[in-house]
Amino acid sequence: MPTPLRLRSSADIRGVFTARASWGSDQVVVHARSRGDGGGARVAVVAGRRVGGAVVRNRAKRRMRAVLASCDLPAGLDLVVSGRAGADSVPFAALEAQIADGIRRAGRRATR
Repeated sequence: MPTPLRLRSSADIRGVFTARASWGSDQVVVHARSRGDGGGARVAVVAGRRVGGAVVRNRAKRRMRAVLASCDLPAGLDLVVSGRAGADSVPFAALEAQIADGIRRAGRRATR
């Protein structure tokens, strides 16, 4: 993901979590916050220790980043995609469907 499309500061990521517009599935949770500026979407990918050890967490994050690289992200949103247990081993098509559905639903909640 190019640098301008990443959420890098912890304050920005905390701001997305506190916006409380989210949607979760079995393997991922998508949190969203509307910036209202119409610029490109910014994304952060996270995976906590419940996902597994360092190797498993990094594999899950790589897979989620690959899905996000092929998605059309809505403009003006900050997104945090959080992995859950099993995000490293779910079939790629299922992960892609869950993330796309999460972006659509959480984005709709954030823009209300």
